[in-house]
Amino acid sequence: MGLFGDLRRLQRQANEIGASYDPGAQMQAGMQRMQQMQQSMQAQTEDLELLRTGTPGAATVIGIADTGARINLQPMVRLDLLVEVDGRPPYPVSREVLLPMGAGPQAGVGQRVAVVVDPARPDRVVVRWGV
Repeated sequence: MGLFGDLRRLQRQANEIGASYDPGAQMQAGMQRMQQMQQSMQAQTEDLELLRTGTPGAATVIGIADTGARINLQPMVRLDLLVEVDGRPPYPVSREVLLPMGAGPQAGVGQRVAVVVDPARPDRVVVRWGV
């Protein structure tokens, strides 16, 4: 077609992109992703503090489901646990957690995992993979 034909085709493509591009929607989607990441970072900070100050316990995996999300190629899973801590009867907890690469065999239904529990909020549980 030649140079002018290529330029016309590029102009048509630019017009099509411009007609469907919504900068406001792009910004809103970006802001939502940023808020999700901030919440995730806050939760990680709270989990690190809980590992330092929480009560050790154990749990049995009673359910696991992939959420479809990945962070650094690690799957985010919905983990259902039956938590056991001294001085309390066993109780169920559900939590979305990152499943480290080597923890797959430990995350099967019926497997036992080490946990740390927040004494003030027993539903806050951090799994200690590989312990």
